[in-house]
Amino acid sequence: MPKKGERLKSQRIESKRVGVVVARGGAELGFQQISELLGVPGTDYVGPLPPAAQKVTVYSAGVGAAAKEPAAARALIQFLASPASAAVVTKSGLELIH
Repeated sequence: MPKKGERLKSQRIESKRVGVVVARGGAELGFQQISELLGVPGTDYVGPLPPAAQKVTVYSAGVGAAAKEPAAARALIQFLASPASAAVVTKSGLELIH
């Protein structure tokens, strides 16, 4: 435990966005998904971790058998996988799988 007035050298943030803790001065450096850091005012995103240090999360989509609007769901999935959405997906901090 740190002495009075000292800060912990590291801490695990579980109930808040890491960027919010950094922005308010609760930490000098934070690690979180890029998409979660980009929208936090008061933080500077400096780059991804080296590939060997990353944990990659792959998102996928499907249409439920009982979907009320399966054609609309398929259309959304097709759009999200299309070149037309690539700029928005990338801007949000996510990467497309090619």
